[in-house]
Amino acid sequence: MEFKKNFQSKFAVNLFLKDFAKHLKSGHCFFLVGELGVGKTYFSQQIIKSLTSFSVISSPTFNIVTTYNYKDNVQIWHCDLFRVNSYDEVLELGILDNIDKKILLVEWPNLLEDHIKDPIIFKIKFGKKKHERNVNINLPKKFKEIH
Repeated sequence: MEFKKNFQSKFAVNLFLKDFAKHLKSGHCFFLVGELGVGKTYFSQQIIKSLTSFSVISSPTFNIVTTYNYKDNVQIWHCDLFRVNSYDEVLELGILDNIDKKILLVEWPNLLEDHIKDPIIFKIKFGKKKHERNVNINLPKKFKEIH
C-alpha cells in the first residue's frame, strides 16, 4: 500500500511518527530514502524516542550502526549505510543476523534493497518551506493500515 503525507512542521512529523511507531514490531525493516539533509536521521530519532526511554539519539553516520534495547529481547538497529561500499560489508556488520529479533531503521538502504523482503519505505523530499516535508510511504501488505 502506498500513500503520501505532507508535513508542514517538525511537530506534525513527531505526532505522526509517535503513532506510527506503535505499529512497529520485531522483524520490521524500515528504509529511509532521501537527499542529504532531508531529515532521515530526524525521522529515525523520533521513532526511537517513541519506542524507548532514550531521549538523546545520535546519528550513526560514523559508527554506521547504533543499537537500542527495546523490549522482550528486541533491539532497534539504527543504520546509516552512506559510508558502506558493498553488500559484503553489510553482512560483516551483522545487520541481517537474527533479523526477526530486530527493528531495523536504515538510512541509505540501497545495498539492502534486493535483500529485504517487504520493507517499510519512507521516501522523504524537501517541501517549499523550511520544515515542510513530502513523504511517499510504502507499506507491506501485511502491515496494519494507518494514515
